[in-house]
Amino acid sequence: MRIRIEKLVHQGMGIGRIDGHVWLVPLSAPGDLVEASPVRQRPGLVEARLDAILEPGPDRVEPVCPVYGRCGGCHLQHIACDRQPALKVDVLRDVMRRIAKIDLPQPIIVTGRPWSYRCRVELHGIPKNGGTRIGFFARHSRDMVEIDRCPIADDALNAVVPALREAASRMRATSPFTIEPVAGEDGQLGIVARGGIGDPVFAARILADMPGIRGAAATNPSRGHRWAVEGNPEVSFPTDGGNGGLTTLVLDPRGFTQANRRLNPALAATIREFALAGPGIKVLELFAGAGNLTIPMALAGADVTAVELNREALLRAGEELKARGLNAILKTARVEELSADPDLASLVPDVVVADPPRTGLGPVAAHALARMPLSHVVICSCEPSTLARDLTVLMDSGFRLDRIALVDMFPQTFHIETVVSLVR
Repeated sequence: MRIRIEKLVHQGMGIGRIDGHVWLVPLSAPGDLVEASPVRQRPGLVEARLDAILEPGPDRVEPVCPVYGRCGGCHLQHIACDRQPALKVDVLRDVMRRIAKIDLPQPIIVTGRPWSYRCRVELHGIPKNGGTRIGFFARHSRDMVEIDRCPIADDALNAVVPALREAASRMRATSPFTIEPVAGEDGQLGIVARGGIGDPVFAARILADMPGIRGAAATNPSRGHRWAVEGNPEVSFPTDGGNGGLTTLVLDPRGFTQANRRLNPALAATIREFALAGPGIKVLELFAGAGNLTIPMALAGADVTAVELNREALLRAGEELKARGLNAILKTARVEELSADPDLASLVPDVVVADPPRTGLGPVAAHALARMPLSHVVICSCEPSTLARDLTVLMDSGFRLDRIALVDMFPQTFHIETVVSLVR
């Protein structure tokens, strides 16, 4: 079928219409005239396969990566880099309108470099015929796409791929596993290996012996959940230091870090500014992790109470605070159980700052915030659909959108990082 693509929607799909049916076409761009075939049909909706580009739209460019379209990591390389942020704003508006019935104001758009930005990648390993294949998963499958380099990965990560492939072949892996190299600000790498890697002590030693590697941590669940650590896998990671400056955290790569190291300070600064975090401001921070936002807000003089379920991450945040002579209250707790903790339940913050995972705050936590005597909430979200769900709860309780920013942390992909400020 011939279809003219009208616009992009969530997950990077182009949409067109035929006889009242909406067609979702991957790897298409606004304005394209394409040939597409149906793959799956539902009432009023056809999920399609792109067969050919008959007429390219104005935003279409030639993808840089030779495995683009097969590899599942990127979704927008066929669209000009300078057009991607604006198209993501359109997608964000569409999601908010459909799910939350919100008409968004024009967001602030924060961008960085479109290539070589990822400071961590997850490579999948599969033992086969006495050797080991490593690469990325293909689109919508577990098929392996082997790579020599990835154009959105940091140069230091690409440089280590051949050595990783050789090391993986010596690890005596018994079943599928992952290897995740993480590049620090100083160019040094830490490596995390998980899964069927055989003996984790042996695997960690092999990985840590690679040139340019600070250390490695490995675990094999079939042999218990303990980590084998060789060398020092910790990496340096920049965040907002205030007044346009930076401060550097030392992080364990086994925990969460933003994948775009270079744009992370701008993200943290945007959140700090939206929260008005300054001297004497009481901040309740949820999903605090290892202090990526805690440190900038404490440096700005805010009184921060940071809540995080991962105790090891919170301990790291405490060490970073101590190293700078800063103080914050650190609480190991589930965000969903805020009202069950007497200290947290009695807290009356000036602002709540939340940086939840892709699943969002969730109904329990969102309703808990809605019931608190709050006047200001700032949310950092990496998934528009769950953000829209959470905003619906908060806005139904009297909050309104104050400011919004789209921080393009993931160029060439459909992922959207959004910061919203709500006031009551």
